[in-house]
Amino acid sequence: MFLIEKFISLSLLSPLPIIIILLFVGVGNLFKKRKKSGLVLILISIFLYLASSEVFIDKKLYDLENSYSIISEKNLEKGEVYVLLGGGIITTTGEGNIPGIMPAVRIMKTAEYYKKYPKKIYISGGSPLQNQESESSVYARELISLGVNSEDIIVEENSKNTNENALFIKQELEKNGIKNIILITSAFHMKRSMFIFEKNLDGVEIIPAPCNFLASKEKENFFYYIPKYYNLLKFQLWLWETIGNIYYKIRY
Repeated sequence: MFLIEKFISLSLLSPLPIIIILLFVGVGNLFKKRKKSGLVLILISIFLYLASSEVFIDKKLYDLENSYSIISEKNLEKGEVYVLLGGGIITTTGEGNIPGIMPAVRIMKTAEYYKKYPKKIYISGGSPLQNQESESSVYARELISLGVNSEDIIVEENSKNTNENALFIKQELEKNGIKNIILITSAFHMKRSMFIFEKNLDGVEIIPAPCNFLASKEKENFFYYIPKYYNLLKFQLWLWETIGNIYYKIRY
């Protein structure tokens, strides 16, 4: 009974009804000799299914996220400083500006690492809009609330993207003679971040510390094939990072 209820709820609260309707209308158009519109609708339904089901997107995202493994205790102790990358803030809350969902996990991981091995934390992330609080200042406030000493936090508030993160952080590292950093960002963002930081930070050892893994490697079951709306976010992240990786490889 539980499985039946779960199937019904997942099916109704998912893109599945839309996919089925698009598919049936598309097939119907083919029979009515409206080949172009029929094929377009069928292709859209297939695309929507692949983008919203674990059977496709989790495999793609898993490969991307596991480009680098979780940081080892040895490397965590070895790094001279932590570098925390920005990932957005939410400005429309009654509590003021807060970290976005993805960077919130990065912040918690940074605080966790800091409690094990206290060292300076460089936060990189400016403001996407003028006259708006920077990402790094919002993150710094959260880290302090989690027990990080404010004197151990250095904020960089000018960068707008990952490439600028690397360039501005490079200046800070050179001023302080730092040759070894622990780079903290979401697992889906780590491959592109490592490529950019390694290109820009000559002579600096960059130790990846991916967190916030989203893709599941659970054994496939019936529900694995049911499309879900939250998988569209995974697809968006995977597509953005894939395009970003291609762009930076062509550019550099």
